[in-house]
Amino acid sequence: MALPSELDLVVGAQFRAPITGAGSQGYRWLVTVTGDEDAVEVRTVGVPPSGESPGRGSFPRELQIDARRPGSAIVELALTHAGGRVREQHRLVVQVADPSGR
Repeated sequence: MALPSELDLVVGAQFRAPITGAGSQGYRWLVTVTGDEDAVEVRTVGVPPSGESPGRGSFPRELQIDARRPGSAIVELALTHAGGRVREQHRLVVQVADPSGR
């Protein structure tokens, strides 16, 4: 999966991108936000398939970042197994600007 390392948003905008789903293998996404933590709201969500579900495997997942207030936040993602193994890591620097340009 290719996520940007830098992201520019304005307050009120949302960034969405597909990320690896591996819950059926015991992995889950751990999210850490540093810097201006309240500038963004970050979550990873499952995206159930439309139509008939195969009943096996992991749902695709999506990263969602909501721009809440001006600031600079660092979002670190780690796809981590319950035993501590890390399968994927990503780091995004998110700049959130005021839509009025102030």
